[in-house]
Amino acid sequence: MNTLELQNEIKKIIGELGWSQKRLGREIYIATFDDDNDDEIKKFEEKIKKDLSRKTIAPQKLKGYLEIISRHHEFEKLDIILPIYKKSHVLSNTIQTGMMKISKEIHKNLK
Repeated sequence: MNTLELQNEIKKIIGELGWSQKRLGREIYIATFDDDNDDEIKKFEEKIKKDLSRKTIAPQKLKGYLEIISRHHEFEKLDIILPIYKKSHVLSNTIQTGMMKISKEIHKNLK
């Protein structure tokens, strides 16, 4: 998935969770860092908002956000499966490429 697709996927999921982008920032901060510094949390909330609108944000960073969201107990209550393929060292590169294409096509058809 590219940056725009990942941003839209995150926005869709937080909509289904009933979260704001600010809440998303707080949840990701709490899951990522050990301290609960309110000033740092507020800065991080703003950073997440920007990350969800910037076209230049790295897709890997957004995938990391999706990983954190998917482990949250509220997400587990939803009937959602994230459309992210995780590489396996068992399959050949050709088969992995084919699996990613199939996954993207299925996800596109489900929309």
